[in-house]
Amino acid sequence: MKTWERWLDAGKKLLHRVGDGGKSSAPPAGPGPSSVPAGGSEDDKRGLSGWVENRAQRVVQHAYESHAQDLEQRAMRVVTSAYEKSADDLEERATRAMRRAIEAEAERIKEAVEHGIEVKKREVRLSLLVLVVSSLVYLALYWFTNRPETP
Repeated sequence: MKTWERWLDAGKKLLHRVGDGGKSSAPPAGPGPSSVPAGGSEDDKRGLSGWVENRAQRVVQHAYESHAQDLEQRAMRVVTSAYEKSADDLEERATRAMRRAIEAEAERIKEAVEHGIEVKKREVRLSLLVLVVSSLVYLALYWFTNRPETP
């Protein structure tokens, strides 16, 4: 129902009651055979005061709903903000933990490479020692087999 129609209905009801001194034998204007309009209540029988009460109730309900929506939006922003802060904190912690793990793994790899280098140095030294000894043994055998005979 449009606002103007509501005003007209409220005015008709008020005039109808005032004209009869508040005691009307005729049913109020409106659809249906009952004395209470369709979708109305006992407050509708009182005319303008009932309409004002209904209107006030709707206004308060509307204000409450808009306030509840505002509170809901604020709560959502607070929860979202807290979630984002928590997510940022968790991300920082995960990044630090990952860096520590990478540093530890890099240290283990460095130690493994250094150990491999030491082993290879020993192998090379041992190979050189084997070559030197084998050369000396070959020289000794050559000298014994090819030495000049003494008279």
